[in-house]
Amino acid sequence: MTTQDVGVRTVDATADALFTAALWGDQEADPYEDFRRLRERAPVLLTRHGTLVLSRYADAHAMFRDPAVGRGDEAFASLRGKLPDHQVEEVEQFWRSSLMFSNPPAHTRVRRVFNRSFTPQHVARLRGPIGADVEHALDRLEERRTSDFMEDVARSLPVDLVARLLGVPPADRAGFQPLVRDLVSLLEPGVDAEGAERGLHAQRHLSGYFTELLAHKRAHPADDLLSRLATDGEGCSDTELAANSVLLFVAAFETTSNLLGQGVNALVTHPEEQARLRRDPGLVPHAVEEFLRFDPPTVVASRSALRFCTIAGVDLAPGQLVIAMIGGANRDPDRYDDPDRLDVGRRQGPGLTFTSGAHMCLGAHLTRLQAGEFFARLIGRFPHIEYADSPLRYPSRLLRGFHRLPITVHARRTARRTPAPASTGFPRVL
Repeated sequence: MTTQDVGVRTVDATADALFTAALWGDQEADPYEDFRRLRERAPVLLTRHGTLVLSRYADAHAMFRDPAVGRGDEAFASLRGKLPDHQVEEVEQFWRSSLMFSNPPAHTRVRRVFNRSFTPQHVARLRGPIGADVEHALDRLEERRTSDFMEDVARSLPVDLVARLLGVPPADRAGFQPLVRDLVSLLEPGVDAEGAERGLHAQRHLSGYFTELLAHKRAHPADDLLSRLATDGEGCSDTELAANSVLLFVAAFETTSNLLGQGVNALVTHPEEQARLRRDPGLVPHAVEEFLRFDPPTVVASRSALRFCTIAGVDLAPGQLVIAMIGGANRDPDRYDDPDRLDVGRRQGPGLTFTSGAHMCLGAHLTRLQAGEFFARLIGRFPHIEYADSPLRYPSRLLRGFHRLPITVHARRTARRTPAPASTGFPRVL
């Protein structure tokens, strides 16, 4: 073992290299082999830069739930040099108003307001509209038979659902997808100057849009989340409400759309599990959890120490970075039996894809509901799904998703079409 001294601890240079490979290795290779090697070699790793890396489920789960750990400024560091300093501060100020990047007590206050207005009961009432939207999407797949699943279904369904939940008028929804795509790139570690500028433009546009829509909802409330927040968002500023409305779109675009793509890929590449799910549709909720565990949309989650603390036996100073290797923790053999095997009937609890604790994904129950409705109807409609051409992943290991997913479906029946929702009359500003 080759080591070098770092204070009172030592850094395992071989494990450090495994960590680098897991994050930035060959994009065509299976990343889970790198996650496994790292977990086995150094499940608790202090890198040469002083970053603590956790690869076991128990350690990562405990870290997420530790109040001494929260969100630092690591997500904004990559913008330095790509945007002027005052624009980086503008980006950070906006996102610090969101649940993703705020810490208690502000996080606790805003989360309480959203939890009160965004309940599982409210989400459950969307089951009918979700089903109708899914059927329309499957109609398109059936009509075309061969199509790019990501472009034709996966990227539009989740964004349309969040728009419906918030009460965004149908006429405005088409403009969200490209804006959200640009906004997501703003927070990616490898963003270049051009991508940062596009992302900032998207942030300003969406922030302004939701500020206007909040004012409209206060004057003309309806039965939607934004109306509830606009009229009962006790203690929340318009910036906080707008930032978290935008956050829901980011989560839909980045997490839910990639979950749908990863799930379809899992079924196509594991035909025996596809057949098993079709024989027993009651397994769909378990299959959704398994898709999230087996090949999650996000394989890494970062946090920072908010004060002096000890995590997984390592003493940390305020601001010190902690990285949970979700891709490794979700396949920890101490947590899951035969973890490298896809099992659509697995009943060993959820993985850490939505993290845990205070920063657990706000829209997790919405994502699960939509994914469940989608896969239940997909396997019910099409007796066979296969690739039409080679899929193409995004060139990143940090965010697992497909740029292109060409599939061919073989239909069993034709679905009944459901009328599209009518416009609310809110002026179109996108």
